[in-house]
Amino acid sequence: MLTNLSNKSIGLSHHKFQAPLGEQKQVLRSELLARISKLEATQCVVIQAPAGHGKTTLLKQILSASRADGKLTAWLKIDETDNDLNRLLLHLDKIAGDLEESHQAQHAAALKENSLPKGRAERFNNRLAEIGTEIHLFIDDFQFIEEPEIELLFRHILKSLPNSVRIFIASRSLPKIGLTELQVVQRLELLRFEEIKFSLQETKDFFQIEHQLSLSDDDLSIIYNRSEGWAAALQLFRLTLAKRSVKDSLNNLESYTPFQITEYLASNVLQQQATDTQDFLLYCSLLPKICASLCEKITGRKDSQETLEKLEHQGLFLNNIDNENHWFQFHRLFSDYLKEVLRKRSPTRCRQIHNDAARWFLEHELYEDALFHAVEAQDFELATHSMDIWATDQITSACLHSVERWAEKIPLQHIFDRPSLIVKITWALTFLRRRAKVLPYLDELKKLGEKKLDWQFSIERQITMAVVEMALDHLDQAFENVANIKTENHEARGFWAFELGAAANIQACRRIAYGNFSAARYHIAVGRNHNHGDSAPFLAGYNTGLTIISSYLQGSINEAYERSISVLKTKGLNIEESYAATAAVCCTLFPLYEKNDFDTAIKVFEQYHQEINTGLLPDFVSAAYLPMIRIYDVKGERSKARELLDTLEDIAISANWPRIIQLCNWEHIRRELLSDSSQKNMAISKSTGDAELNFEAPPFLSFSDALENPSIARLRLEIHTCPTDETSSKLQDAIQQAQSHNLIPREIKLHILNAILNINKGNSAQSSSELKTAMTLAAEYGVVRSILDEGPKVIQLLKSHLNGSWSSTLNHYIKFLLSHCEETVDISETETELLEALTSREMQILSLLAKGETNKNIARNLFVSENTVKFHLKNIFNKLNVSTRTQAINNATMLGLI
Repeated sequence: MLTNLSNKSIGLSHHKFQAPLGEQKQVLRSELLARISKLEATQCVVIQAPAGHGKTTLLKQILSASRADGKLTAWLKIDETDNDLNRLLLHLDKIAGDLEESHQAQHAAALKENSLPKGRAERFNNRLAEIGTEIHLFIDDFQFIEEPEIELLFRHILKSLPNSVRIFIASRSLPKIGLTELQVVQRLELLRFEEIKFSLQETKDFFQIEHQLSLSDDDLSIIYNRSEGWAAALQLFRLTLAKRSVKDSLNNLESYTPFQITEYLASNVLQQQATDTQDFLLYCSLLPKICASLCEKITGRKDSQETLEKLEHQGLFLNNIDNENHWFQFHRLFSDYLKEVLRKRSPTRCRQIHNDAARWFLEHELYEDALFHAVEAQDFELATHSMDIWATDQITSACLHSVERWAEKIPLQHIFDRPSLIVKITWALTFLRRRAKVLPYLDELKKLGEKKLDWQFSIERQITMAVVEMALDHLDQAFENVANIKTENHEARGFWAFELGAAANIQACRRIAYGNFSAARYHIAVGRNHNHGDSAPFLAGYNTGLTIISSYLQGSINEAYERSISVLKTKGLNIEESYAATAAVCCTLFPLYEKNDFDTAIKVFEQYHQEINTGLLPDFVSAAYLPMIRIYDVKGERSKARELLDTLEDIAISANWPRIIQLCNWEHIRRELLSDSSQKNMAISKSTGDAELNFEAPPFLSFSDALENPSIARLRLEIHTCPTDETSSKLQDAIQQAQSHNLIPREIKLHILNAILNINKGNSAQSSSELKTAMTLAAEYGVVRSILDEGPKVIQLLKSHLNGSWSSTLNHYIKFLLSHCEETVDISETETELLEALTSREMQILSLLAKGETNKNIARNLFVSENTVKFHLKNIFNKLNVSTRTQAINNATMLGLI
């Protein structure tokens, strides 16, 4: 999680992590506490009741009991802002971090380097488990959670909660977190209103605290019956019974509901206060949180701190929420009543209070609070000014839903009056894939090009439009927008660095698309420099993903695979740490697939498929789905593969990505085409129509197109169904394009297709030549699935050349490839052992070589000189009959040496 951002920059409110003080005159809920303490096997206790029923008070008493019992505890108060998943994850990260720190847990050291990535819930739970002591978590006001993905997160957390952890949740509504499932297995206890309401005895104890009240048992019985044990009503009775008229009215309240009684009593509580106190209560009720300086701004009273502490002491539904007597908050039930009174009395005064509060919060750099009050005051100029400052850190820390939520509260014309805010909201809507919402912003950005702009904003505008065009799958326009931008600004910080990092990543995509990988490496490095540290962690995943996919496309399969495994094991790059880190995970799946590491690919995809489905650019989504579709086909789970293909198609249709929709259509055809039914193939050919075969290759290949695109798909169809005299020339053109773009796996695939074409035409010599070219490249670079993807025909070709006249290296590689086929292949007559075994020292060096170590590092690890390492490497190469390090690794893998 994003632990490197400052709490202030990402808007962490410390009072959210502290149980409120106040309510000094409390009744200890002894029976409930005793009942809960006996539920040791129950890992989750949910307290559900409407407002004012004492849920928070009960939660605090459980907290006190837990601390007294030596348990490690943490508190989180939920509010509306927690419906932004990334924001909530920051809060969970703080909870885990604080618990680790308080218990002096060595979390970083406890992480296993060889562990694959965990899902959000599993990772959070693992952090708690690694602390090594009993933990009680308290979550208040859960009713504010409305987003299904967040409810699902808590569902997963509770489902796999460590035995050392218990969670206590208070909510006005029933949380949608799998309550029934947890109750069935007796892991959850649900306490509802009937179980937490005050008993008659607790009611008597409650009123005995206030010695000034003289109440008979009959009076107390009437109060209990009228209030139905509702804590808020009892408190209001206690505050008002000193007033004779209220006490005389007890017998007249029989027909009133508890809510009506509460309103009646709240009115009396307000009326019995001095006029200046009434005004103070009414004016401050509009503020979700208050402090003395703010109250002074709103009310003009110099004694605001004294007044706040006095009201809290009197139990007037005011609680200190930071344990420092600085920030206070009214109980919502009472504040709702006060706000309604004030709104009826003076709507104008309400707007002025909000306006004054907005300016106070702005002055104190509490920008989201300023934004809230400015919107309430309908002062949209002030709102956009506050949001413009606040949104900067929200975007770079990927709290995009929060930006979207506030943007919807401000009329578009006011947002369009502030160009810098247009840019930030456009970023949020783009990565949330809100196509309909983002188009007006894109149009407005285009219109701004007609105006005179300062140089930096002009560049910001170009970058933002490029990002939108990338998300809309208009790659040519995106590339054009960033083509001439100079991203090498080492002084850039904050949002400016974030934008330049994005531009560098798009420039890298452009260079990859035109096959200029050396330039792409440079842009990736520039982007990495901008993404480093606090400036733009949001984009780090894209940068890392481009590094992996760039290596893969150039044929550095082993390097791409090792990078992928390293990224997946690294604590510094997890899905929950960066919204865009999912991009890195997407780019690991093709190298995993190519190396036949299906188990890892499936685990990773299952963990993160929900993140992959949302908020990403088209090439990253298809780069994740395509290998998974093919993995399940290879495993014989065709229905699962079809399900994933349908999902990808649904995503592409909803996002309006024509290129990916076309890719899905062709993948459907490929799957049917390679089912080895000639009758079905002819039907496929006729259904596509002759017009579909007329295809002009684009001037560039995006990285997902380089993996598989309509050009290859049409050639494959033509080869298998209706080859023409032009098919060979089309293939040669495609091979030349792959070579000019340095796309090794693509070139190998095209040579395989050419081999199939020639064998279908009866030209076995030419087929053998093409296959040998493909095998030579494949053995050099370690390509597996790009060959076997072409189905039964290529497997037949490989079998026909097994134990032939080719070199032992190629024979070994054919055997290696056939070992990964579903069919059983008789390879018993082939060489399975080295002519001369490797020595133990050579095996050590080979093992380090496979890990990507340099000669210098190998020498350091083995305490020998570099010349000694070179001597052993020469012997290894001779024994394996290879000439390069990559060939040595591939041959050693085939022989089971590593």
